[in-house]
Amino acid sequence: MFVSVFLSLMIAEGLDTTLTASHVTALKEALPTARIAAAATTVSLQTMQSAGAYRPQHLSAMVPSLHIPEYGASLTSTIYLRGLGSRMENPVLGLYVDGIPVIDKNAYDFDWEAVRSATLLRGPQGTLYGRNAMGGVLALRTLSPASKEKPSFYLEYGSANTLRAGGSFTSGNHAFAASFRHTDGFFPNATKGNRPCDPYNGLQTHWKWEKADGNLSLSNLLRMSLSQEGGFAYGLYEDGVQHPVSYNDEGSYKRLSLVDGVRLERSGDRYTLEGTASLQLLADDMHMDQDYTARSIFTLEQKQLSGAATAEVLLRKAARNDSWQPTTGVFAFYRLNHSYAPVTFKRDGIQTLILDNANRNIPENIGYLDITDQTMPVNSDFLIGSWNAALFHESVYRTGSWILTAGLRLDYEGARMDYDCLAQLHYQFHPTMVNAKAFEVPYRGSRVHGRVQLLPKLSALYEASEAVKMYGTVARGYRSGGFNTQIFSDILQNQTMTAMMRDLGVYLSKPMVSINAGNTEYNPEQAWNFEAGLRVHKGNVRADAALYWLEVENQQLTVFPPGKSTGRMMTNAGRSRSLGAEAEALWTPGQWQLRAAYSYCDARFILYNDGNNDYAGNAIPYIPAHTLHAGAGYRWNLTADTVLKLDASLRGTGPFYWNEDNSRQEPFSLRLDARVGLSFPRFEVYVRGENLTDTRSNVFYFKSVGNEFFAAGKPLALYCGITFKL
Repeated sequence: MFVSVFLSLMIAEGLDTTLTASHVTALKEALPTARIAAAATTVSLQTMQSAGAYRPQHLSAMVPSLHIPEYGASLTSTIYLRGLGSRMENPVLGLYVDGIPVIDKNAYDFDWEAVRSATLLRGPQGTLYGRNAMGGVLALRTLSPASKEKPSFYLEYGSANTLRAGGSFTSGNHAFAASFRHTDGFFPNATKGNRPCDPYNGLQTHWKWEKADGNLSLSNLLRMSLSQEGGFAYGLYEDGVQHPVSYNDEGSYKRLSLVDGVRLERSGDRYTLEGTASLQLLADDMHMDQDYTARSIFTLEQKQLSGAATAEVLLRKAARNDSWQPTTGVFAFYRLNHSYAPVTFKRDGIQTLILDNANRNIPENIGYLDITDQTMPVNSDFLIGSWNAALFHESVYRTGSWILTAGLRLDYEGARMDYDCLAQLHYQFHPTMVNAKAFEVPYRGSRVHGRVQLLPKLSALYEASEAVKMYGTVARGYRSGGFNTQIFSDILQNQTMTAMMRDLGVYLSKPMVSINAGNTEYNPEQAWNFEAGLRVHKGNVRADAALYWLEVENQQLTVFPPGKSTGRMMTNAGRSRSLGAEAEALWTPGQWQLRAAYSYCDARFILYNDGNNDYAGNAIPYIPAHTLHAGAGYRWNLTADTVLKLDASLRGTGPFYWNEDNSRQEPFSLRLDARVGLSFPRFEVYVRGENLTDTRSNVFYFKSVGNEFFAAGKPLALYCGITFKL
């Protein structure tokens, strides 16, 4: 796991021990952010602290068009951006930490104990970043030894017995940070004595090492995240009434995530060579009461062990002031995931989901089928390997007031899934069978696919003056395809019922469930983005605006098979489009800081018929039409070394639809957050509140076994804390 650490230390033996300014950046662009022809938002450490933001969900609406609802557990890092996004599998947003790509979406949700800034480029960034960057790229810059930061520590306590503690410091060539978070949880489970179902305990650590000598610099980043939590606070919606959370089986999630990455940069007289490599590990274990009710219907356990290796090499011109700035690179990764995901049908589930369906096809005068087991396990083992190789080039050409960019990426991605599933039971047919018969239904096989993508980009930026810039961009991005593993419980039900009937000499004209192995694969999603923007940065005023049109093919959607199905699957809609507008502004007059961000998005199906219904013209589910963030901060110097800090913000999201036929809708909702701090030379005390309006809104909707469920947003919460700087 720590090959890159050893490599770093071996190379470092030949380097001078003097640490110079860090060369590490999380972005690959040859231009500074202000001159990139794309909508870009950078959230500084100061802004994150004043807003109480320390997780990716906290950027929702702070960045125009970005919507990351908080529900379920850390496993469910669902991201929506510019009408793109889905609840399962591959993300629409690429995540980079100090230039190291995070391959597994299940590792996206972690506490930002060492993050010093977050930059989000919106729109397809496929040319430089490749797969899963079709909505944009989020680049995190973390604590660097070159910053020479003094040791700092914080402690925070608040609602739901929530405790956060952490600290960071630099020493020589090293930077360290760690944090711990605990909460009892916010959502009581009525079936379990109203104990909260969503407790959380999490530990994060960060270590970065950097050395530089002349034209050679080297850095190594090691980050670990360890968490144990509950979750899945889903309440049944029935007859117009939303019920509280009430399920009887275990709901929990444990995760260990490790990322170790090394970066090397060598500058020559004419060219600069940059290289990155990483090893990534994720091990997790999820337990879920998958019917989410007090009945004993069925449960799911999912254990994953995932390892990935990445490598990238970039070649640039050393002279950054030349009119032509080319960037050429190669990228490759390999990921192997072993997943063990048994579904256990309990007595209620055996009766309602299997026996009732089977006996419906047997005349009463002949007899009836019974499964004598109290529980019926459906074991599923998956070994999924995925690999990617890419060659790309981007050229930036400056002429007069124009900056022209052209790029192309040739991207190949392949994947293979081996599945080994087995249903075991004892069945008896009354009255002809005296004893129950042991019965097994295996389901084994493999699926393989490989696809080539071409990802072009053309953009132009015009500098009307030092303060005013206008740009236009055309770019293509894609999101990887994959395999539907969560539908195998339904496939095994189909196989089991059909096999039992055949064993009895009854042959059905059609399967009882209309899915099979052909549903295990879905295609990549592609998008063309047409965008125009305006950027005004002058003095203490910064304003940005953009208009975009996205044409999407094979949009990936999470759907549920008809009837009382137990699984869900990803499918591809034919075509869709998103059009929208974004704007953000920052004004800092005197001791004030005023900021605002707004987006409008109209995302609709153009061509989508699931075989039962035609959804053309309907709004795409889960996509908010509006996001709004308005904040104000004031710094009042009480004495020469005492400052009163006041911050408040309004965050709004919605309306949006929950399903393809648009029969379920969530209205636009607003929530108020605020923070008051008193700062002294070496420490600061503060109080802050989240959702001070105690706005009640839903953040998630889904169906299971024919029932509808909602997840509610967190209620009002208050916290107080103290930070120290030594």
